[in-house]
Amino acid sequence: MIITGFTFRYIYENRESYYIVIRIYNILEYCLLAYYFSLHIKNQVIRNLLLYSPIVFTTFCIFNFINTEEPAIPFIPVIVEYVLLLSFIIYFFFEIMQESSVVEPIYHRVIFWVSVAFIINFSGNFFLFLYSKNSFNNEEFQRQYTIIYSTVTILKNLLLCIAVMRKENKVEIDPLFSSDTHEKLDSYHPFKDLN
Repeated sequence: MIITGFTFRYIYENRESYYIVIRIYNILEYCLLAYYFSLHIKNQVIRNLLLYSPIVFTTFCIFNFINTEEPAIPFIPVIVEYVLLLSFIIYFFFEIMQESSVVEPIYHRVIFWVSVAFIINFSGNFFLFLYSKNSFNNEEFQRQYTIIYSTVTILKNLLLCIAVMRKENKVEIDPLFSSDTHEKLDSYHPFKDLN
C-alpha cells in the first residue's frame, strides 16, 4: 500500500488516486487490528463488537468519501479509527489486569508490545490529525506534522520489531499441581483429614 501510494503521489502525481489508496489503507489497518485484538479479548460481547465493527467502519469511510467535496487526506475517518482502536486496546489491558492467575509477566507476551506500539501511534497522532483538519495547508504546520508523524511512526515500528522478535513461552501446568490440588491447598481444614 505504501509503494502504491507513493507511486501515485510522486511518480504519476495523481493526488486523487493517492487519497483513495490512503483510505483503503485505513480500512485495511482497522480491519486487521480489530481482528487481531478480537483473538485476544475474552469478553464475548466486546469480541463480537470488534469482529463486526469493520463493517460499520468501512460504511462510515465510504460515506465520508462520497460526501467529500474534493479529494483530501481522510482526517475524520483516521480520528474515528484511532478512537475506536484505542478504546479496544485500553479495554484489552483492563481485561489483562483483571486476570488473577498470571503465569508470566505481561511484557513477555507479543500482544503487549503490539498494543503498546499502537497506543503510542494512535495517541501520538490523534491530536495531530484532529488539528490537521484546519491547518494542513500551512507550510510551517506541514513541517511540524512531518516531524511528529515520522517520530511516532518510527517509535511504533521499533516496538513492533520488538514484538516480532519476542518468543512467547508456553507455560505448561504440572499435572500434579492441578486446580483440584490448588483448591485443596487453599482450603484450611486441619482436623478434617484426621478421621
